[in-house]
Amino acid sequence: MIITDSGIKLIPNKMKKEELYHCFYENRIFLFFKDNEDVLHCYEISDIDIINQIKQNPDKIDVILNNLAKDYSKKNED
Repeated sequence: MIITDSGIKLIPNKMKKEELYHCFYENRIFLFFKDNEDVLHCYEISDIDIINQIKQNPDKIDVILNNLAKDYSKKNED
């Protein structure tokens, strides 16, 4: 992944399958994931609280995202 002033450039053939990649760009976090069928998925996080949590603890991004997903699931169960 290469980040420039003009955007984010991905190199899918160098990405490992089933591994989450992330980057900070224009005050947002972008998540990229290549599945077992070589389909590339892209997600954007623009919630400032979540961005700040990840910036303060970048090594815990998996935990933060898992907690976010659990919270989201709980809200949708109601």
